[in-house]
Amino acid sequence: MAPPLLEVEGLAYAYAGAVAVRDVAFAVGEGEVVALVGANGAGKSTSVKCVAGALRPARGRIRFAGDDVAGLPVHEVVARGITLVPEGRLVFPQMTIEDNLLVGGWTPRARDERGRRLDEVFAIFARLAERRHQLAGSLSGGEQQMLAIARGLMSGPRLIILDEPSLGLMPKLVRELFRLIASLRERGVSILLVEQNVHQSLKIADRAYVLEKGSIALSGPGAELADNPYVREAFLGLAEA
Repeated sequence: MAPPLLEVEGLAYAYAGAVAVRDVAFAVGEGEVVALVGANGAGKSTSVKCVAGALRPARGRIRFAGDDVAGLPVHEVVARGITLVPEGRLVFPQMTIEDNLLVGGWTPRARDERGRRLDEVFAIFARLAERRHQLAGSLSGGEQQMLAIARGLMSGPRLIILDEPSLGLMPKLVRELFRLIASLRERGVSILLVEQNVHQSLKIADRAYVLEKGSIALSGPGAELADNPYVREAFLGLAEA
């Protein structure tokens, strides 16, 4: 078997002495959707922020495409091919959709191909293409989330990390979002998905890891975890008869 694209081992981080994650380990293969699921405060976002360089881990190993990236600053992690789409969308509201996207393609790694990537992104996100000159702040919450993901794709990542992408969206938009994530996998993008929406995440994930109180409690194929009695009761509200 080919080695994982991303491999995390023994990851630990604490906020002002309060342990957020301890001995966390997970991996993402080429072309996979891997989900980190669990309740709010379980350590999901902390884990991926360490991977993306937004936080410096207290200890642990983070290898990407065979290289050690633990502790590298964000811009160097992005240059290696990892892009984080953070919780809360964080689009530039006074800039147009197109300008938001161009900002995403301004890294040295992506700059020479940003015209081609802009065309590719608009082909995926037809709604954004139709409104390319509209201010990002005038978009709905769901449209802003699509823009945030599209901006992340502009850097040409090998791995895109989506942190709580469905947060605050209406159910119809949540279903549309997860269809989009599945389509990105079909295009060969590897995806690390952080979600409180366990049901939808396990439906599309090749593999998943369940975090509880900063540690990995369970792991396995998404479909297998969806049928796990503990997961069904604790996260899906489906107690066994």
